[in-house]
Amino acid sequence: MKLGLALGSGSARGFSHIGIIDCLLDNGIIPSVVAGTSIGAIVGAAYASGHLENLRRQALAINRLNWTSFFNPSFSIDGWINLKQMQLFLLKSGVLRKEKIEGLQIPFGTVTCDLMTGKEIWITKGSVFDSVWPSMAMPGVFPPVEGPDGRWFIDGGIVNPVPVSLCRALGADIVIAVNLNNDLLRRVDVMYEEKKTGEIAKLVAKAKKLLPKKNKEPIGPQPPDFFETISRSINIAQDRITKTRLAGDPPEVILCPKVADIGLLETYRAEESINAGYRCCEMNIEAIKDAVR
Repeated sequence: MKLGLALGSGSARGFSHIGIIDCLLDNGIIPSVVAGTSIGAIVGAAYASGHLENLRRQALAINRLNWTSFFNPSFSIDGWINLKQMQLFLLKSGVLRKEKIEGLQIPFGTVTCDLMTGKEIWITKGSVFDSVWPSMAMPGVFPPVEGPDGRWFIDGGIVNPVPVSLCRALGADIVIAVNLNNDLLRRVDVMYEEKKTGEIAKLVAKAKKLLPKKNKEPIGPQPPDFFETISRSINIAQDRITKTRLAGDPPEVILCPKVADIGLLETYRAEESINAGYRCCEMNIEAIKDAVR
């Protein structure tokens, strides 16, 4: 029987997928089918193409000093991400333009979403890089990605955050699903005064300087800033869609790493995320072994 791994969306929290794969391999459990959405597509592509160590090195190299290089300093309406820097990260991680999905040793696919129709799109052939890039185009952070047929695509987490259905379609008999969106809405955010000193807050403050100044300073409690609103909105959508999709197509095993405290774009916390993934898998290893027997 073929064991499939459905790697879910979750931005910076998704480096925990690396830890889960490490734990599975350490226990002699080898996934032979991989499907991924968003960050899950990145990790899945690296694993399926034999470049997981490249991705690990690149992820662990991100720190608080170089982290801001991934963001667009002009904070344009096209998105917050420095696209050239992110593409370079993928290429150095082994997510290559010249490598074809058809040439990989195991079946692999990604999920994206047609911006105009809302349809879920599965990419199971062609360039590995071109399968990952539209899957991770998070609205508000990335601009939409134009496909070869002129259609525009956005992050697959909008329609299928944990791609169990794609994993089964690729031939998996047993599916281990990784849900990074568990307990997101129960997360207790730091207080406003603490957030003002955070890394994201510094970027928001920089962006505000580019806007026209108001004549009067605001009085009283202020609403959440732009990024906080986008982040919380994405979390709400991911939570609701994930629960619905997993109820309709439940996997044999579901893993939920404790990564809710890692912010949407806090990629400099990769080591924490990887370790959380390993711990989660280790705690559930007997259930996994029972499922694959």
